Amino acid sequence: MAERLLEANQRNLWQSANQKTLEKLRAIALEAEGIIEANT
Repeated sequence: MAERLLEANQRNLWQSANQKTLEKLRAIALEAEGIIEANT
């Protein structure tokens, strides 16, 4: 979900996102990716 929200922001579909929220979403996406890679 975090990746989809970040993509929406990149496409200017989510214009009300603030930088703090985007930073948190990036951190969540990176953490999720690490967990997925660790379990494969």
